[in-house]
Amino acid sequence: MASSPPVRLNIGGRKFCTTLDTLTLRDPNSMLAAMFGGHHTVCKDGKGYVFIDRDGKHFRHILNWLRDGVAPIPKLSDLERSELLQEAEYYQLLVSFFHGSIVWYQLCIHVQ
Repeated sequence: MASSPPVRLNIGGRKFCTTLDTLTLRDPNSMLAAMFGGHHTVCKDGKGYVFIDRDGKHFRHILNWLRDGVAPIPKLSDLERSELLQEAEYYQLLVSFFHGSIVWYQLCIHVQ
């Protein structure tokens, strides 16, 4: 069985490595799936990492959710939840990331 090719990411200066499948399969309607599915031109930095001009602080949570379908939302502070919500919205993962979860309700309360 062939494995998915690796993808090196530079999210606001923080480096991440993952696979093409991780970025495209869990939510095919996300911005990441569009970027890495060939619908967008990607910008690479001088070392060949795909550069995304976002704060990389919470991207590990986004990436782990794409890998496993689990995010540590209850363990985050109110500020961190709000920041993660913004990142999920940017990557167009908001519905899939929080859908059907009591966490979605809690996030809405904290953000409003």
